[in-house]
Amino acid sequence: MTVDLAADRPLLVFSGDPLRPRRTDPHFAAEAAAARSAGAAIAVLDHEALLAGDAEAAVSRVPREAGPVWYRGWMLPADRYAELAAALAARGCPLLTSPAAYRTAHELPGWYGTFRALTPHSAWLPCAPGRPPERTALAGLAAPFAAPGQRRPLVVKDWVKSRKHEWEEAAYVPDAADTERLAAVVGRFVALQEEFLTGGVVLRAFESYPREVGEARVWWVDGEPVLIGPHPDTPELRPVPELTQVASVVRELGARFVTTDLARRTDGVWRVVEVGDGQVSGLPAGTDHRPLFEALVTTGAGFPLRLTEGRVTLRALLPATAARVADGETAGFDWIDTAPPATTSGGAEIAVRAAASGGYRPGWGVFVLTDTASGTALGSIGFHGPPDDTGFVEIGYDLSPSARGAGWATEAARLLAGWAAARPEVRTVCALTEPENTPSQRVLERAGFRFVGEREGLRAYEIDASAGAPRTAVDA
Repeated sequence: MTVDLAADRPLLVFSGDPLRPRRTDPHFAAEAAAARSAGAAIAVLDHEALLAGDAEAAVSRVPREAGPVWYRGWMLPADRYAELAAALAARGCPLLTSPAAYRTAHELPGWYGTFRALTPHSAWLPCAPGRPPERTALAGLAAPFAAPGQRRPLVVKDWVKSRKHEWEEAAYVPDAADTERLAAVVGRFVALQEEFLTGGVVLRAFESYPREVGEARVWWVDGEPVLIGPHPDTPELRPVPELTQVASVVRELGARFVTTDLARRTDGVWRVVEVGDGQVSGLPAGTDHRPLFEALVTTGAGFPLRLTEGRVTLRALLPATAARVADGETAGFDWIDTAPPATTSGGAEIAVRAAASGGYRPGWGVFVLTDTASGTALGSIGFHGPPDDTGFVEIGYDLSPSARGAGWATEAARLLAGWAAARPEVRTVCALTEPENTPSQRVLERAGFRFVGEREGLRAYEIDASAGAPRTAVDA
Protein backbone atom coordinates (compact mmCIF):
# COMPACT_ATOMS: atom_id res chain seq x y z
CA MET A 1 0.00 0.00 0.00
CA THR A 2 1.40 3.41 -0.96
CA VAL A 3 0.72 6.69 0.79
CA ASP A 4 0.20 9.96 -1.08
CA LEU A 5 2.98 12.16 0.26
CA ALA A 6 1.34 15.26 -1.23
CA ALA A 7 -1.44 14.86 1.31
CA ASP A 8 1.14 15.46 4.04
CA ARG A 9 2.24 18.78 2.55
CA PRO A 10 -0.58 21.29 2.98
CA LEU A 11 -0.13 24.62 1.23
CA LEU A 12 0.46 27.89 3.08
CA VAL A 13 -0.19 30.97 0.97
CA PHE A 14 1.65 34.10 2.10
CA SER A 15 1.31 37.70 0.98
CA GLY A 16 3.94 38.38 -1.69
CA ASP A 17 6.58 41.09 -1.86
CA PRO A 18 5.15 44.02 -3.88
CA LEU A 19 8.61 44.72 -5.36
CA ARG A 20 9.52 41.07 -6.04
CA PRO A 21 6.16 39.35 -6.58
CA ARG A 22 7.57 35.81 -6.70
CA ARG A 23 8.91 36.12 -3.14
CA THR A 24 7.20 36.21 0.22
CA ASP A 25 6.70 39.68 1.69
CA PRO A 26 9.77 40.35 3.90
CA HIS A 27 7.46 40.78 6.90
CA PHE A 28 6.49 37.10 6.59
CA ALA A 29 9.83 35.67 5.42
CA ALA A 30 10.74 34.12 8.78
CA GLU A 31 7.29 32.57 9.03
CA ALA A 32 7.57 31.10 5.56
CA ALA A 33 10.90 29.54 6.52
CA ALA A 34 9.33 28.05 9.66
CA ALA A 35 6.44 26.70 7.59
CA ARG A 36 8.81 25.05 5.10
CA SER A 37 10.80 23.56 7.97
CA ALA A 38 7.56 22.11 9.35
CA GLY A 39 6.84 20.44 6.00
CA ALA A 40 4.47 22.87 4.30
CA ALA A 41 4.50 23.83 0.65
CA ILE A 42 4.64 27.61 0.13
CA ALA A 43 3.01 29.91 -2.43
CA VAL A 44 2.54 33.68 -2.65
CA LEU A 45 -0.36 35.91 -3.64
CA ASP A 46 -0.53 39.47 -4.86
CA HIS A 47 -2.08 41.33 -1.93
CA GLU A 48 -2.46 44.59 -3.81
CA ALA A 49 -4.30 42.90 -6.71
CA LEU A 50 -6.60 41.24 -4.18
CA LEU A 51 -7.44 44.55 -2.48
CA ALA A 52 -8.05 46.06 -5.93
CA GLY A 53 -10.71 43.43 -6.59
CA ASP A 54 -8.81 41.16 -8.99
CA ALA A 55 -8.73 37.93 -6.97
CA GLU A 56 -7.97 35.79 -10.02
CA ALA A 57 -4.79 37.74 -10.75
CA ALA A 58 -3.92 37.74 -7.03
CA VAL A 59 -3.74 33.93 -6.91
CA SER A 60 -2.18 33.35 -10.34
CA ARG A 61 1.06 32.06 -8.75
CA VAL A 62 -0.71 29.54 -6.52
CA PRO A 63 -0.32 26.04 -8.01
CA ARG A 64 -3.53 24.39 -9.19
CA GLU A 65 -5.03 21.37 -7.40
CA ALA A 66 -2.68 21.81 -4.45
CA GLY A 67 -5.33 20.82 -1.94
CA PRO A 68 -6.31 22.55 1.33
CA VAL A 69 -4.79 25.96 2.04
CA TRP A 70 -4.00 28.10 5.06
CA TYR A 71 -3.53 31.83 4.41
CA ARG A 72 -0.93 33.88 6.33
CA GLY A 73 -0.68 37.49 5.39
CA TRP A 74 -1.97 41.00 5.72
CA MET A 75 -5.41 41.71 7.11
CA LEU A 76 -8.26 41.52 4.59
CA PRO A 77 -11.79 42.94 4.62
CA ALA A 78 -14.27 40.09 4.89
CA ASP A 79 -15.60 40.60 1.36
CA ARG A 80 -12.09 40.46 -0.10
CA TYR A 81 -11.39 37.31 1.89
CA ALA A 82 -14.53 35.74 0.38
CA GLU A 83 -13.25 36.64 -3.10
CA LEU A 84 -9.89 35.07 -2.23
CA ALA A 85 -11.66 31.90 -1.07
CA ALA A 86 -13.63 31.67 -4.33
CA ALA A 87 -10.54 32.25 -6.49
CA LEU A 88 -8.53 29.61 -4.63
CA ALA A 89 -11.40 27.11 -4.72
CA ALA A 90 -11.57 27.55 -8.49
CA ARG A 91 -7.92 26.48 -8.63
CA GLY A 92 -8.57 23.38 -6.50
CA CYS A 93 -7.14 24.96 -3.34
CA PRO A 94 -9.95 25.34 -0.78
CA LEU A 95 -9.20 27.56 2.19
CA LEU A 96 -9.31 25.70 5.50
CA THR A 97 -10.93 28.78 7.10
CA SER A 98 -14.20 29.52 5.31
CA PRO A 99 -15.32 33.10 4.65
CA ALA A 100 -18.01 32.72 7.34
CA ALA A 101 -15.44 31.47 9.87
CA TYR A 102 -13.07 34.30 8.94
CA ARG A 103 -15.74 36.92 9.57
CA THR A 104 -16.73 35.25 12.85
CA ALA A 105 -13.22 35.40 14.31
CA HIS A 106 -12.10 38.63 12.63
CA GLU A 107 -15.02 40.91 13.51
CA LEU A 108 -16.23 41.55 17.05
CA PRO A 109 -19.95 41.03 16.34
CA GLY A 110 -19.07 37.51 15.14
CA TRP A 111 -17.24 36.35 18.27
CA TYR A 112 -18.67 38.54 21.03
CA GLY A 113 -21.74 36.42 21.83
CA THR A 114 -19.62 33.33 22.42
CA PHE A 115 -17.07 35.18 24.58
CA ARG A 116 -19.55 37.47 26.36
CA ALA A 117 -18.76 36.15 29.86
CA LEU A 118 -14.99 36.50 29.40
CA THR A 119 -14.70 39.90 27.74
CA PRO A 120 -15.77 43.51 28.47
CA HIS A 121 -19.41 44.39 27.80
CA SER A 122 -19.79 45.69 24.24
CA ALA A 123 -22.37 47.24 21.93
CA TRP A 124 -22.13 48.42 18.33
CA LEU A 125 -23.76 50.37 15.52
CA PRO A 126 -23.06 49.87 11.81
CA CYS A 127 -21.88 52.95 9.94
CA ALA A 128 -20.07 53.79 6.73
CA PRO A 129 -16.55 55.30 6.51
CA GLY A 130 -16.66 59.03 7.11
CA ARG A 131 -20.20 58.93 8.55
CA PRO A 132 -20.24 58.46 12.34
CA PRO A 133 -23.57 57.65 14.02
CA GLU A 134 -25.78 60.57 15.11
CA ARG A 135 -25.50 61.80 18.70
CA THR A 136 -28.90 60.45 19.66
CA ALA A 137 -27.98 57.02 18.37
CA LEU A 138 -24.66 57.12 20.26
CA ALA A 139 -26.42 58.19 23.45
CA GLY A 140 -28.79 55.24 23.12
CA LEU A 141 -25.92 52.87 22.46
CA ALA A 142 -24.05 54.13 25.55
CA ALA A 143 -27.07 54.24 27.87
CA PRO A 144 -26.75 50.63 29.17
CA PHE A 145 -23.14 51.36 30.22
CA ALA A 146 -24.02 54.40 32.33
CA ALA A 147 -24.80 54.29 36.07
CA PRO A 148 -26.26 57.17 38.13
CA GLY A 149 -23.62 58.80 40.30
CA GLN A 150 -20.78 56.74 38.80
CA ARG A 151 -18.34 57.37 35.99
CA ARG A 152 -18.33 54.45 33.55
CA PRO A 153 -15.50 54.86 31.02
CA LEU A 154 -15.70 53.40 27.51
CA VAL A 155 -13.31 52.39 24.75
CA VAL A 156 -14.20 53.17 21.12
CA LYS A 157 -13.16 50.93 18.22
CA ASP A 158 -14.59 49.49 15.03
CA TRP A 159 -15.40 45.84 14.44
CA VAL A 160 -11.70 44.99 14.09
CA LYS A 161 -9.34 47.76 15.25
CA SER A 162 -8.98 50.54 17.81
CA ARG A 163 -6.88 53.71 17.75
CA LYS A 164 -5.19 53.06 21.10
CA HIS A 165 -2.14 55.06 20.03
CA GLU A 166 -4.44 58.11 19.84
CA TRP A 167 -5.95 57.16 23.20
CA GLU A 168 -7.29 60.47 24.47
CA GLU A 169 -8.62 61.82 21.18
CA ALA A 170 -9.91 58.69 19.40
CA ALA A 171 -10.26 55.79 21.83
CA TYR A 172 -11.11 56.68 25.44
CA VAL A 173 -14.34 58.17 26.78
CA PRO A 174 -14.13 58.93 30.53
CA ASP A 175 -17.88 58.62 31.13
CA ALA A 176 -20.56 56.83 29.11
CA ALA A 177 -23.08 59.49 30.17
CA ASP A 178 -21.08 62.31 28.55
CA THR A 179 -22.66 62.28 25.11
CA GLU A 180 -20.74 65.33 23.91
CA ARG A 181 -17.38 63.77 24.69
CA LEU A 182 -18.53 60.42 23.28
CA ALA A 183 -19.60 62.02 19.99
CA ALA A 184 -16.27 63.87 19.73
CA VAL A 185 -14.19 60.73 20.28
CA VAL A 186 -16.30 58.65 17.90
CA GLY A 187 -16.14 61.39 15.27
CA ARG A 188 -12.37 61.59 15.53
CA PHE A 189 -12.04 57.82 15.46
CA VAL A 190 -14.13 57.53 12.29
CA ALA A 191 -12.17 60.36 10.66
CA LEU A 192 -8.81 58.72 11.42
CA GLN A 193 -9.93 55.31 10.21
CA GLU A 194 -10.94 56.81 6.88
CA GLU A 195 -11.78 54.12 4.30
CA PHE A 196 -10.34 51.44 6.59
CA LEU A 197 -13.26 51.67 9.01
CA THR A 198 -14.66 48.14 9.34
CA GLY A 199 -18.36 47.56 9.99
CA GLY A 200 -19.16 50.44 12.26
CA VAL A 201 -18.54 51.77 15.77
CA VAL A 202 -18.12 49.55 18.85
CA LEU A 203 -18.33 50.74 22.45
CA ARG A 204 -16.63 48.58 25.06
CA ALA A 205 -16.65 48.90 28.83
CA PHE A 206 -13.22 50.05 30.00
CA GLU A 207 -11.42 47.60 32.27
CA SER A 208 -8.12 48.28 34.03
CA TYR A 209 -5.14 46.02 33.31
CA PRO A 210 -1.72 46.59 34.93
CA ARG A 211 0.66 47.72 32.21
CA GLU A 212 3.62 45.98 33.80
CA VAL A 213 1.95 42.58 33.25
CA GLY A 214 1.18 43.04 29.56
CA GLU A 215 -0.99 40.97 27.25
CA ALA A 216 -0.56 37.39 26.06
CA ARG A 217 -1.51 36.28 22.56
CA VAL A 218 -2.60 32.67 22.36
CA TRP A 219 -2.75 30.87 19.01
CA TRP A 220 -5.41 28.17 18.72
CA VAL A 221 -5.59 25.52 15.99
CA ASP A 222 -8.62 23.23 16.07
CA GLY A 223 -9.26 24.26 19.67
CA GLU A 224 -5.73 23.52 20.91
CA PRO A 225 -3.45 26.27 22.29
CA VAL A 226 -0.40 25.62 20.11
CA LEU A 227 1.56 28.80 20.86
CA ILE A 228 1.46 31.20 23.81
CA GLY A 229 3.51 34.35 23.50
CA PRO A 230 3.52 38.08 24.13
CA HIS A 231 1.37 40.60 22.33
CA PRO A 232 3.28 42.05 19.34
CA ASP A 233 3.03 45.55 20.86
CA THR A 234 4.85 44.46 24.04
CA PRO A 235 7.20 41.62 23.05
CA GLU A 236 9.29 42.15 26.18
CA LEU A 237 6.36 41.19 28.47
CA ARG A 238 5.49 37.50 28.58
CA PRO A 239 2.59 36.78 30.94
CA VAL A 240 1.33 33.21 31.24
CA PRO A 241 -2.48 33.27 31.20
CA GLU A 242 -4.96 30.82 32.69
CA LEU A 243 -6.64 29.08 29.74
CA THR A 244 -9.12 26.60 31.24
CA GLN A 245 -12.23 28.72 30.63
CA VAL A 246 -10.94 30.23 27.43
CA ALA A 247 -10.25 26.82 25.86
CA SER A 248 -13.85 25.66 26.14
CA VAL A 249 -15.13 28.93 24.67
CA VAL A 250 -12.67 28.83 21.76
CA ARG A 251 -13.89 25.33 20.94
CA GLU A 252 -17.48 26.52 21.16
CA LEU A 253 -16.70 29.27 18.64
CA GLY A 254 -15.81 26.54 16.15
CA ALA A 255 -13.28 28.49 14.05
CA ARG A 256 -10.25 26.38 13.18
CA PHE A 257 -7.47 28.98 13.46
CA VAL A 258 -7.92 31.89 15.86
CA THR A 259 -6.04 34.05 18.34
CA THR A 260 -7.08 35.40 21.70
CA ASP A 261 -5.40 38.36 23.39
CA LEU A 262 -5.63 38.04 27.17
CA ALA A 263 -4.81 40.45 29.97
CA ARG A 264 -5.01 40.11 33.74
CA ARG A 265 -7.40 42.64 35.22
CA THR A 266 -6.41 44.52 38.38
CA ASP A 267 -8.59 42.10 40.40
CA GLY A 268 -6.48 39.19 39.11
CA VAL A 269 -9.03 37.80 36.64
CA TRP A 270 -7.80 36.95 33.15
CA ARG A 271 -9.95 38.59 30.47
CA VAL A 272 -10.21 38.20 26.70
CA VAL A 273 -9.33 41.60 25.29
CA GLU A 274 -9.60 40.64 21.63
CA VAL A 275 -10.26 37.67 19.36
CA GLY A 276 -8.81 37.44 15.86
CA ASP A 277 -8.50 35.21 12.85
CA GLY A 278 -5.14 33.48 13.12
CA GLN A 279 -4.37 33.93 9.43
CA VAL A 280 -4.03 37.71 9.82
CA SER A 281 -2.94 38.12 13.46
CA GLY A 282 0.58 39.42 14.03
CA LEU A 283 3.31 37.23 15.47
CA PRO A 284 5.69 39.03 17.85
CA ALA A 285 9.36 39.23 16.99
CA GLY A 286 11.64 36.88 18.90
CA THR A 287 9.03 34.13 19.32
CA ASP A 288 9.71 30.54 18.23
CA HIS A 289 7.13 30.09 15.48
CA ARG A 290 7.75 26.39 14.92
CA PRO A 291 4.96 25.00 17.15
CA LEU A 292 2.38 27.09 15.28
CA PHE A 293 3.43 25.95 11.83
CA GLU A 294 3.85 22.33 12.90
CA ALA A 295 0.24 22.47 14.08
CA LEU A 296 -0.94 24.05 10.84
CA VAL A 297 0.88 21.41 8.80
CA THR A 298 -0.57 18.59 10.90
CA THR A 299 -4.17 19.79 10.74
CA GLY A 300 -3.84 20.93 7.14
CA ALA A 301 -2.86 17.38 6.23
CA GLY A 302 -6.04 16.14 7.89
CA PHE A 303 -4.59 14.86 11.17
CA PRO A 304 -5.84 15.70 14.67
CA LEU A 305 -4.09 17.64 17.38
CA ARG A 306 -6.41 16.08 19.93
CA LEU A 307 -8.26 12.78 20.23
CA THR A 308 -10.84 12.47 23.01
CA GLU A 309 -13.04 9.65 24.19
CA GLY A 310 -14.54 9.63 27.65
CA ARG A 311 -12.00 10.45 30.32
CA VAL A 312 -8.99 10.15 27.96
CA THR A 313 -7.63 12.94 25.76
CA LEU A 314 -4.57 12.40 23.58
CA ARG A 315 -2.73 15.61 22.63
CA ALA A 316 -0.28 15.52 19.72
CA LEU A 317 3.31 16.15 20.78
CA LEU A 318 4.70 17.99 17.76
CA PRO A 319 8.47 18.16 17.13
CA ALA A 320 9.29 21.57 18.67
CA THR A 321 7.49 20.66 21.89
CA ALA A 322 8.75 17.07 21.77
CA ALA A 323 12.30 18.46 21.92
CA ARG A 324 11.48 20.06 25.27
CA VAL A 325 9.92 16.86 26.61
CA ALA A 326 12.98 14.92 25.41
CA ASP A 327 15.04 17.22 27.63
CA GLY A 328 12.82 16.37 30.60
CA GLU A 329 10.92 19.67 30.60
CA THR A 330 7.22 19.83 31.43
CA ALA A 331 6.66 21.71 28.13
CA GLY A 332 3.46 23.30 29.41
CA PHE A 333 1.88 20.03 30.60
CA ASP A 334 0.82 19.39 34.20
CA TRP A 335 2.46 15.98 34.76
CA ILE A 336 1.02 13.76 37.47
CA ASP A 337 4.52 12.99 38.78
CA THR A 338 5.88 16.52 38.22
CA ALA A 339 7.90 15.63 35.10
CA PRO A 340 7.42 13.34 32.09
CA PRO A 341 8.43 9.70 32.69
CA ALA A 342 11.74 8.62 31.22
CA THR A 343 10.16 6.43 28.54
CA THR A 344 8.00 9.34 27.39
CA SER A 345 11.09 11.54 27.10
CA GLY A 346 12.76 8.76 25.10
CA GLY A 347 9.78 8.50 22.75
CA ALA A 348 9.85 12.26 22.28
CA GLU A 349 13.54 12.05 21.37
CA ILE A 350 12.71 9.53 18.63
CA ALA A 351 10.19 12.01 17.18
CA VAL A 352 12.78 14.79 17.30
CA ARG A 353 15.36 12.66 15.48
CA ALA A 354 12.77 11.70 12.85
CA ALA A 355 11.97 15.37 12.25
CA ALA A 356 15.67 16.23 11.98
CA SER A 357 16.26 13.47 9.43
CA GLY A 358 13.18 14.26 7.37
CA GLY A 359 11.43 11.06 8.43
CA TYR A 360 8.73 12.66 10.57
CA ARG A 361 5.22 12.44 9.19
CA PRO A 362 2.38 14.57 10.59
CA GLY A 363 -0.15 12.50 12.48
CA TRP A 364 2.13 9.54 13.12
CA GLY A 365 4.13 10.72 16.11
CA VAL A 366 3.69 10.85 19.88
CA PHE A 367 0.61 11.92 21.88
CA VAL A 368 0.56 12.98 25.51
CA LEU A 369 -2.06 11.00 27.40
CA THR A 370 -4.11 13.36 29.57
CA ASP A 371 -7.10 13.25 31.88
CA THR A 372 -9.93 14.93 29.97
CA ALA A 373 -11.45 16.46 33.11
CA SER A 374 -8.33 17.87 34.78
CA GLY A 375 -5.85 18.10 31.90
CA THR A 376 -3.25 16.24 33.98
CA ALA A 377 -0.60 14.52 31.84
CA LEU A 378 -0.39 10.83 32.72
CA GLY A 379 2.05 9.47 30.15
CA SER A 380 2.31 9.04 26.41
CA ILE A 381 1.24 6.84 23.54
CA GLY A 382 2.17 6.99 19.90
CA PHE A 383 3.43 5.42 16.72
CA HIS A 384 6.91 4.11 16.02
CA GLY A 385 6.58 5.66 12.56
CA PRO A 386 4.08 6.12 9.75
CA PRO A 387 2.37 3.11 8.11
CA ASP A 388 4.66 1.17 5.78
CA ASP A 389 3.84 0.15 2.22
CA THR A 390 1.75 -2.77 3.46
CA GLY A 391 -0.33 -0.61 5.80
CA PHE A 392 1.41 -1.88 8.94
CA VAL A 393 1.83 0.55 11.85
CA GLU A 394 3.13 -0.08 15.38
CA ILE A 395 2.16 1.68 18.61
CA GLY A 396 3.76 1.93 22.04
CA TYR A 397 2.75 3.55 25.31
CA ASP A 398 4.03 4.53 28.75
CA LEU A 399 2.45 5.75 31.97
CA SER A 400 3.82 7.73 34.88
CA PRO A 401 4.04 5.49 37.98
CA SER A 402 1.20 7.29 39.77
CA ALA A 403 -1.16 6.71 36.82
CA ARG A 404 -0.70 2.95 36.55
CA GLY A 405 -3.32 0.39 37.44
CA ALA A 406 -6.33 2.63 36.74
CA GLY A 407 -7.14 1.61 33.17
CA TRP A 408 -5.66 4.68 31.45
CA ALA A 409 -3.39 2.69 29.13
CA THR A 410 -6.24 0.43 28.01
CA GLU A 411 -8.47 3.36 27.11
CA ALA A 412 -5.66 5.23 25.38
CA ALA A 413 -4.60 2.18 23.35
CA ARG A 414 -8.19 1.53 22.31
CA LEU A 415 -8.63 5.17 21.26
CA LEU A 416 -5.41 5.49 19.27
CA ALA A 417 -5.68 2.04 17.66
CA GLY A 418 -9.29 2.74 16.70
CA TRP A 419 -8.31 6.02 15.09
CA ALA A 420 -5.44 4.37 13.17
CA ALA A 421 -7.56 1.41 12.06
CA ALA A 422 -10.06 3.82 10.50
CA ARG A 423 -7.39 5.44 8.31
CA PRO A 424 -7.44 4.24 4.69
CA GLU A 425 -3.66 3.72 4.61
CA VAL A 426 -3.69 1.34 7.61
CA ARG A 427 -4.35 -2.40 7.45
CA THR A 428 -2.71 -3.62 10.64
CA VAL A 429 -2.10 -1.97 14.02
CA CYS A 430 0.55 -3.79 16.06
CA ALA A 431 2.02 -3.60 19.56
CA LEU A 432 4.93 -5.62 20.96
CA THR A 433 5.57 -6.55 24.60
CA GLU A 434 8.21 -8.40 26.55
CA PRO A 435 7.10 -12.00 27.30
CA GLU A 436 7.20 -11.32 31.06
CA ASN A 437 5.21 -8.07 30.83
CA THR A 438 1.84 -9.56 31.68
CA PRO A 439 0.19 -6.23 32.65
CA SER A 440 0.94 -4.76 29.22
CA GLN A 441 -0.43 -7.86 27.54
CA ARG A 442 -3.66 -7.53 29.52
CA VAL A 443 -3.88 -3.88 28.46
CA LEU A 444 -3.69 -4.85 24.80
CA GLU A 445 -6.21 -7.65 25.14
CA ARG A 446 -8.68 -5.35 26.85
CA ALA A 447 -8.08 -2.75 24.13
CA GLY A 448 -9.13 -5.21 21.42
CA PHE A 449 -5.75 -6.55 20.23
CA ARG A 450 -5.22 -10.29 19.69
CA PHE A 451 -2.03 -12.26 20.21
CA VAL A 452 -0.52 -13.37 16.85
CA GLY A 453 2.76 -14.96 17.92
CA GLU A 454 6.38 -14.27 18.80
CA ARG A 455 8.58 -11.82 16.89
CA GLU A 456 12.29 -11.58 17.70
CA GLY A 457 11.67 -12.66 21.26
CA LEU A 458 8.67 -10.34 21.81
CA ARG A 459 4.96 -11.10 21.96
CA ALA A 460 3.06 -9.48 19.08
CA TYR A 461 -0.51 -8.26 19.34
CA GLU A 462 -2.46 -6.92 16.38
CA ILE A 463 -5.72 -5.36 15.24
CA ASP A 464 -6.86 -6.10 11.70
CA ALA A 465 -8.12 -2.77 10.36
CA SER A 466 -10.28 -4.49 7.74
CA ALA A 467 -12.35 -5.97 10.58
CA GLY A 468 -13.51 -2.50 11.69
CA ALA A 469 -13.20 -0.83 15.09
CA PRO A 470 -11.28 -2.74 17.79
CA ARG A 471 -13.36 -5.06 19.90
CA THR A 472 -12.66 -4.97 23.61
CA ALA A 473 -12.62 -7.86 26.03
CA VAL A 474 -16.00 -6.64 27.28
CA ASP A 475 -17.40 -6.49 23.72
CA ALA A 476 -16.21 -9.99 22.80
